[in-house]
Amino acid sequence: MSSGDIQEQLTNRLADELGPAVAAGLVGQLETLAVQPGQVLELLEELEGVSAKVARAAISALPELDRRAGCLQVLSWLDLGVVLAEASGATALKYFKDSPLILGVIADSNHQRSVLAVGLELAECDANVSWEYLKTSPPIVTAVPADLVPRWLEMGVELTQTDLVVGLEYIRQIPLLAPVLPWEAVRDWLAFGLKLIAPNAFGKPDYLGTIEFLRTSPAILGDIEAPLRSHVISVGSQLASHTPATGIAWLAESPVLLRALPSSPWRVKLLQYGGLLAEQDPEAALAYLRRGSELVSLLGEESSAFGRFETWFRAGMEVLSYSPEGARAYFSAESRKALSSVEDALSGVPLKHVARRVKLFVQGLCGSEVAIAARTHTAGEPTARAVVSADGKTIALPTLLRHFPTAQENERLFLIMAAHEAGHLEFGTYQLRIEQLADLVATVCHRYHRSMPATLDTLGDLFRVYPQPRLVKDLWAVLEDARVEYLLQAQYPGLRGDLAQFAADTIAARDPAHALTVRELVVDCLLRLSTGASLSSAVPHALIEEVSLLWKLCQSVLTASATAVDAVRTADEVYRRLEELVATAARTPAEPSTDASEIGMRPGASEERADAYRPVENLFYRGEMNADLVAGQTEQQEHARITGQGEGSAEQTGAGTGARREQPSQDGDALGGGRSLPSVVEELLALDVDAWPLEADGGDEQVRRYPEWDYRLQDHRMKWCRVVERAATRGSDECVSGTLTAHRSTVRLLRRFFEGLRPPAFRRLAGRPDGEELDIDAVVRRAAQQRAGFEGSDRIYIRHEKTERDVAVLFLVDISGSTGRQLDGGRRVIDVEKESLVLLCEALDAVGDRYALYAYSGQGRGAVEIQTIKGFDERLGTTTAQRLGGLSPRQQNRDGAAIRHAAATLRQQDAKTRLLVLLSDGRPLDGEYKDEYALEDTKAALREARREGIHPFCVTIDRNADGYVRRMYGDVEYTVIDRVESLPIRLPRIYQRLAT
Repeated sequence: MSSGDIQEQLTNRLADELGPAVAAGLVGQLETLAVQPGQVLELLEELEGVSAKVARAAISALPELDRRAGCLQVLSWLDLGVVLAEASGATALKYFKDSPLILGVIADSNHQRSVLAVGLELAECDANVSWEYLKTSPPIVTAVPADLVPRWLEMGVELTQTDLVVGLEYIRQIPLLAPVLPWEAVRDWLAFGLKLIAPNAFGKPDYLGTIEFLRTSPAILGDIEAPLRSHVISVGSQLASHTPATGIAWLAESPVLLRALPSSPWRVKLLQYGGLLAEQDPEAALAYLRRGSELVSLLGEESSAFGRFETWFRAGMEVLSYSPEGARAYFSAESRKALSSVEDALSGVPLKHVARRVKLFVQGLCGSEVAIAARTHTAGEPTARAVVSADGKTIALPTLLRHFPTAQENERLFLIMAAHEAGHLEFGTYQLRIEQLADLVATVCHRYHRSMPATLDTLGDLFRVYPQPRLVKDLWAVLEDARVEYLLQAQYPGLRGDLAQFAADTIAARDPAHALTVRELVVDCLLRLSTGASLSSAVPHALIEEVSLLWKLCQSVLTASATAVDAVRTADEVYRRLEELVATAARTPAEPSTDASEIGMRPGASEERADAYRPVENLFYRGEMNADLVAGQTEQQEHARITGQGEGSAEQTGAGTGARREQPSQDGDALGGGRSLPSVVEELLALDVDAWPLEADGGDEQVRRYPEWDYRLQDHRMKWCRVVERAATRGSDECVSGTLTAHRSTVRLLRRFFEGLRPPAFRRLAGRPDGEELDIDAVVRRAAQQRAGFEGSDRIYIRHEKTERDVAVLFLVDISGSTGRQLDGGRRVIDVEKESLVLLCEALDAVGDRYALYAYSGQGRGAVEIQTIKGFDERLGTTTAQRLGGLSPRQQNRDGAAIRHAAATLRQQDAKTRLLVLLSDGRPLDGEYKDEYALEDTKAALREARREGIHPFCVTIDRNADGYVRRMYGDVEYTVIDRVESLPIRLPRIYQRLAT
């Protein structure tokens, strides 16, 4: 058949759908492009054979294809349509409808050919995958160089042979992945993702983790420096080879961890060592990667920092050689030995090393009991400044100081920082009350045409009345600090030299190159003047006249009689005069001045608005004062400030304005781009410092963290257990009343017996050199001796000394789930325990000893629960009866944590004899806390209590206790009661033996 006949046949075939004119035009266009009409006609007939509907759709789409993309690729386009139609008519219909637009977006004909060729290859596997690829192809060819597109897509085809959905997701992510990862690293990236495949509940491969990896990892990698991305993938792949969860965790956290490091060499080193460690133990490697970045931030930037880091790492590898578990604890900084190794690596001075000295120094200045607490900060951020609590009970100092090159200078800086905060306590900063400023409040409101604030409880409330609250706050801080330092130097001349030195070394003016406003520059000048600098050195020549005027106003606070109220009033006066000076300068015609440029003032600086003022941030050694926490605050606010958990001043957080600074999420998705990590190392460095006694946990609950002994490490895991103390749930007091009724005679005998143990109120001591009455016998003897020529003894008085028992005892009762088991008589173990406690309370009430009752249970190391039945300072009464009645079997028993908490409670009791009686119905058990581990930790906790002057005694009612009780309680006294029913009678007798 001639070519003319073929063209005519094709024209007639197209004319049936498109009309003669459009059909003739399309055939002519094909001839121009050297496209064989016979091949087009053949493909249309083949498509007709598969589906007449799809063939009509293809012909209808030809004009749109020609208009948008041209018909050069029409053969490949039809060929792909045939394959799709054979697999799915619906997919083929969507393909012919939308593909002209897709190909039109891809302008380059070579890219069009590649897209259709790969689409054809994918279509032979799965029509839906091919169609999804075609929809993604425009951004792919934009993101990937033309010569690399086949390689990227070839890998997608390989993935579809593993799993079609995975291959499809990979193709979708190519446009996002290509800009952040070179082609050479893609195979390693995919290998990482494929290691996340895990079997599901039916034993089949579950690709969910891999798909999530493909979707989220491009964004995470984009948040990492380009040279480090391949290292991150390599380490993550090694971790995922062992445990997919560790690989996912590393990838999610890597951006945050790497950003915390000070330089690229440090990042490379961290990753290289992480890869070495991952080859041997992935859990230890993940711990190293998490805590290594914190350690680097603490090491500083000295030339020796690399060497000290390598020494720390090598020590951990040595631990790994004989104990993987020990290496995980080492690199997590969880154990006491690991903490010692971290301290050896640090270049600064930890607060814990000087805390006792600082405390004595501060108490010598204040003359009152002051606790020293550690104030932590996020790794990589500036060192936390000191703060003092408004109640005068706590001074919080940075966990670590490395401001100076020598330990001696840093230790001295700790003392001066603490002395400055002690000065605030001694000289009344926190005794200020807002009522003392009532007239000033009225004046300020009138001056600035403001109505009286609805609530005015703190200085912060007053400062927010001003047009520029940040400015007046800074002026107040400078003046109040200057007043306190003046008084410190006047009363303690020995501090003068150190205060001057540290002022010169730690406080410097802000860089004028940062375009300071006039207000900012003036405040900087006043700050330097307040530390003793001269006008010529602290003030630029252009401002010396104005600053001199303001500094004269400030002199009123530098007197022995100045008070905290005077500092606030002077700050108001300086603020007012400064604003007048700025306003005058703004009204004066501007003239070119070299001075203005030299001091870094930007054009129009005098007319800046309030929100443009940038507060002073270089008051390092002087500590931090928050105006919202002076003259009024809540206990929660105070605790947050002291422990560094707050957000700073109201101006910083938007308090009072409705604005709130957005905080980064701490949890987020598993692959959400990284999360913030707490500075565990810095928390551990503060262990030996007087910390906030108990942290509030909402309501009446209080929380404390305790270490736990790990016999495998032969070391303590630090802050391992979280103990929550709360009042026991109240129930019916029928349990108590029923016991007292049923054992009326026993109660009477117990009370009588224990009352006999109570010592007499006074003891008569004869033959004393002084006393309340004469000892007649001694007087007679002395008279006889004198008659005989001897001087005679002067011990002729009788003194009555008050005597009392000095005993404090804490009973710790196991109420784990096992106490719910029934005994032969139908009662439960816990019922017998409660009956015993009722009789014991009657006995203790009779003897008059101080005692407390606690019950314990819990679930996991993060939720050890202590229930208070009766505290030491509570009286026996209805509340105790109801709490006893409300006791019920709960969860599990982590004995070591409960014993440590009980011992800490007992340490607070000032008693000559302190007893801890543990009542348990079996061996400790709390998930993984079992067998040898639990026995050794309980034994260690009891041993620790003995070293602290507490006498533990253990009572177990487990008939099968012989197998473990001797090992667990061997270092302390214990008894085994084989008949639980005898406990109510035996427990009071046991106590009587212990306390006498």
